[in-house]
Amino acid sequence: MVNKNRTLRVIVFLMVIFLAGTACRLTKTSNTTIPEAIEEPVVQYDSTLPAQSSQTILVPEYTALEGSLEALYQAVSPGVVSLQYSSADGGGQGTGFVIDKEGHIVTNYHVASDAQNLEVHFPSGLKVYGDVIGTDLDSDLAVIKVDVDPDLLVPLPLGDSNTIQVGQTVVAIGNPYGLSGTMTMGIISARGRVLDSMRQTETGTYYSSGDTIQTDALINPGNSGGPLLNLNGEVIGVNRAIQTAGMSITGGAVNTGIGFTISSNTVRKVVPALIETGSYAYPYLGLSSYSNMSLQMIEALELPRSTGAY
Repeated sequence: MVNKNRTLRVIVFLMVIFLAGTACRLTKTSNTTIPEAIEEPVVQYDSTLPAQSSQTILVPEYTALEGSLEALYQAVSPGVVSLQYSSADGGGQGTGFVIDKEGHIVTNYHVASDAQNLEVHFPSGLKVYGDVIGTDLDSDLAVIKVDVDPDLLVPLPLGDSNTIQVGQTVVAIGNPYGLSGTMTMGIISARGRVLDSMRQTETGTYYSSGDTIQTDALINPGNSGGPLLNLNGEVIGVNRAIQTAGMSITGGAVNTGIGFTISSNTVRKVVPALIETGSYAYPYLGLSSYSNMSLQMIEALELPRSTGAY
């Protein structure tokens, strides 16, 4: 009887243990969860940041010039001539352009002033001799007269150089290194530059030549006296000089992309007098000036401002 009771207690004890273990396993199973889908984090943008600029950036479309440059060249090149001459120094070459139907051609003083046996070569193949009828050292302008049928002359119109803008597209046509009819393109780089005149004072200094246009259109030896034109085919300047950086291995001047042009409004003022009288009379004052004053000079002279006259 005692053994039966002991056996019964052992069985009951084992059953209790079994039921407890099962309950534990059921409890763990009921706490297991399926992971939920991970949501993408929402990026918050700072509303105080400046909005994207709506300003339109203008990019030059040079492809839009296709066709117009060809038409421009066809229209104006017949009025551009190549000049060849002999002189006491051996001779040289330059460029000019027809200004009217009377046979007047504009070029530089430094091209035509000492020219002998001056030949004028037209793009059509016509070649004639020309006579220098007027020169001006201060503006570096000269006028040549040729005896040619007016029907064969193509005068180039003068534009208003006061209306040109820095960045404006321009073209130069000339006879660089004897390569007649060469056209190059560039922009107006600056206005109102001042160069030395070719006229010397009694003390050996030079007068000033103002209202000069700066351009990066390629100008080389032989381009002197040729036209700088806007895209309407109007002459806005007469090519005069370049800023150089020494000499090349062949002995030629190295072009720096800085060219200087006599303004068309100076041409408009001086050339009629050269045609009529052979010279142009300038009113002038016996004053000299500095083209650029340093801050140290301004402070030493106690000047009220850094530009203009005092």
